[in-house]
Amino acid sequence: MSLTGQVALVTGAGHGIGRASALALAQAGALVVASDIDYARAAETEQLIKEAGFESLAAVADVTDERAMNAVVDDIVRTQGRLDIVHANAGVLMAGTALTQTLDEWDKSFTVNVRGTFLTVRAVLPQMIKQKSGAIIITASVSGLIGEPDLVAYNSSKGALVNLTRQLAVEYAGRGIRVNGVCPGWIETGFNDPVLGHLDPEDLSRLVGTQVPLGRQGTAEDIAPAVVFLASDWARYITGQLLPIDGGLTSM
Repeated sequence: MSLTGQVALVTGAGHGIGRASALALAQAGALVVASDIDYARAAETEQLIKEAGFESLAAVADVTDERAMNAVVDDIVRTQGRLDIVHANAGVLMAGTALTQTLDEWDKSFTVNVRGTFLTVRAVLPQMIKQKSGAIIITASVSGLIGEPDLVAYNSSKGALVNLTRQLAVEYAGRGIRVNGVCPGWIETGFNDPVLGHLDPEDLSRLVGTQVPLGRQGTAEDIAPAVVFLASDWARYITGQLLPIDGGLTSM
C-alpha cells in the first residue's frame, strides 16, 4: 500500500490514534504533516517519524478555528505543491447523560468533533478538487453507530460524523475524492478515561472480556493500518464507508 510521493495531513496527531496514523502513513511513504492544538506534542510526533527514517513536518492548529486550518493547508500546498491524504482525527470525549451533561460540554463536543472535522475538510477540498484526487479519512467511532449510556454528547456528535462522511462521499465522488471513516471501539489510549478511568484494572479486564469478543481493548496501532488502507489505491473503489475496528464489540 505504497503512498510514496504523496502528502498527508493528520489532525490530532500529537497522541493516540492520530500519532499512530501519522507514523503509519509516513512508513507507507507519505510526507506527513502532524498537526495538533499542542505544538509540542505535534513536534514529538514529527521527531518520532524522522527518527524512524521517514519524512514529517509539525504544525499547530485548532481545528475549530477556520483561519488556522486554512493557514495550515495553504502552507502545505505552498511548500509541497499538493495534498493527497487527510486524516481528520481531532476529537474530544466528555461523559454525561441528557440530565447531567452541561451545555458547555455539549457545545464543546460538537464544536471540536463536528465543526472541527467540517472545517478540516472544507480547508482541504479546494486543493483536492484542483488535483481531481484525494482521500479523506474521518475518525468517527462505534459510538456513532450504537447507543451507549453516559455518552449523550459524544454519541450524538460521532453520529453526525458518520453521516457527514456519507454526505461528503456522495458530494465529491465525481471530483475524484474518496471519503471514508474509521470507527474505533474501546482503544487503550487514555481517550476513554472519562468513561472507563474509574475502573480498576481487574474490573476493566472483566468488562472488556464480557463486551469485546476478541477479549481486549484495541490499541492505536490497531487503527492505523486501516487509515493507510483507506488512503491507498487498494481502496480506490471504496467511498462513503464507515469501518468498525472494535474487536467485534458492535457484533454483540
